[in-house]
Amino acid sequence: MNNKQLFALLREFYTASRTTVAVYDEMFNNELVLKRPLAPDLSEKERRLIEQIIPSHQIEVLRIGSGRYLCVFHLLATKQTVVLWSNVETLESAGQYSSFTNGADLDQLIAQAKMLYYSLFQTFPRISSAYSDSMPEWSNVEGQITRSENRDLNIVHNDYYKEKFMLKAVSDGNLAEYRHRMRVFVQSGIFGNMATSELRNAKNLLIAAVTIFCRAAIEGGLYYETAFEISDQCCQNIEKMQSVESSTQAIQDIGELFVKRVRSARQYSHNRAIYEIQDYVYKNLNSHIELSVLAKNVGYSKNYVCQIFKDDTGQTINEYINKEKVREAQYQLLFSNSSVTDISQLLGFSDPSYFTKVFIKYARVSPLAYRKMNNVS
Repeated sequence: MNNKQLFALLREFYTASRTTVAVYDEMFNNELVLKRPLAPDLSEKERRLIEQIIPSHQIEVLRIGSGRYLCVFHLLATKQTVVLWSNVETLESAGQYSSFTNGADLDQLIAQAKMLYYSLFQTFPRISSAYSDSMPEWSNVEGQITRSENRDLNIVHNDYYKEKFMLKAVSDGNLAEYRHRMRVFVQSGIFGNMATSELRNAKNLLIAAVTIFCRAAIEGGLYYETAFEISDQCCQNIEKMQSVESSTQAIQDIGELFVKRVRSARQYSHNRAIYEIQDYVYKNLNSHIELSVLAKNVGYSKNYVCQIFKDDTGQTINEYINKEKVREAQYQLLFSNSSVTDISQLLGFSDPSYFTKVFIKYARVSPLAYRKMNNVS
């Protein structure tokens, strides 16, 4: 089986299971990683442990920490390593709702690994003896942080201002920005406790998320009755849930649902093309964006993308680029100590004075005045 066939099979496996799966070459460089947006990457410590495994015709199961497991097997002919991983930590063990790769417990993860192995080799593998109640624990106990320690370290609830930027992305129907802002928001603190029951607390968090996403979507142009109907349906589905494996991932998915409905509500006649243009802009905010290069990357001519974007959004692509750069500049002014000159260079402006002129046009104040007005320290 060549790499193209292998990667195609793994993509089908990921689509069916939503279990994070990765392939590494002989030098342990990433060849393919399939995971949900908030799922954690392998740590350097985990990578080193995997590198130490002697290649064989079996699946090695490693318990890395409380509720965190890896399944590892090798493609001996190509000297590649396949890794599947899952995290089923609870609120009590993690101290907060973490980013889980999927809801699979250890038995499910091993079953998925065995099925994938069989798909590749037409034989079921042996499972390493490490899979037992006495399997080695490699977690760094000293590094685990409890909720009380979070308070001692001044780690508090998720940042309100980062939440505002995340919700603005929902209102704008900007999926690429939403995913990024959501990730930053999650990493800014911890979700609160709203109930003594873990399940009830998770449901309350999801319902609260539905509520704020609903309001943001209405602000973005989604008809309020439609937004409320989506909200009601989400809340009803949440109440029916018997377990919540990942509050963070569920919140991510609910937010994406509202983002996509906002996009549809704007009735872009070229919805897919508009999304690709906006997505390209957001992913390249830190450079000077040439319209000809943008058009080539989204697969259309320059004149075509400029025309459809103007017709559907009422603004030129350059206007949209500058607005997005100003928004990113606002974020940097709030959450970094970078100077205005450094921020202008970060966003691809060769002239700081021109950056200030563009910022004033859309923010109505200078960069320094904006930072002073919104000092959150």
